[in-house]
Amino acid sequence: MSELDALIDAVFSDQDIQPADVPRLDLYMDQVLSLFDETLSAEKRDPSDKLLTKTMVHNYVKEGLLAPVRGKKYTRQQIMQLLCVYHLKQTLKLSDVKALTGRDGVDFEAGYTRLLQNKERIRALVPPLLREHLPADPHDPDERLALCLTLSETAVYLRRLCERLIDTIPEQSGGTT
Repeated sequence: MSELDALIDAVFSDQDIQPADVPRLDLYMDQVLSLFDETLSAEKRDPSDKLLTKTMVHNYVKEGLLAPVRGKKYTRQQIMQLLCVYHLKQTLKLSDVKALTGRDGVDFEAGYTRLLQNKERIRALVPPLLREHLPADPHDPDERLALCLTLSETAVYLRRLCERLIDTIPEQSGGTT
């Protein structure tokens, strides 16, 4: 197996928080942070990186990306909403994330479950395409640059598609947006 094959395998074998992993009981902030950190820590580029912090969650609520907490505990629906925010913010501007998650009447668990199903299909389809179409030697500086440019541009196309889809969302009157 080439080094590039090993990198592809590592990237596409990421862990996800499964809906069954989210308790049906409300959780305190520290419990929510632990759930994310324990399950998603392999996604960190550097072990010192923080996936989610109290400040981030408070800012998501303040900016309208996440429903406000009542009392000191987060409901299952809020945790599912936070999972959606977490994934979307990897690529999109916060205003775009808000357009998707800061709305009334969204079933975040259904959307997140659909994401996990789609990720399984992506994990099956994309690695073979990458292996077939990308150069095999990531050590050659020219090849590495071309490879990173290609991957980056692919991400740009997909982000732009998300933005165009978000631009079709009708304005919501009242509610959280």
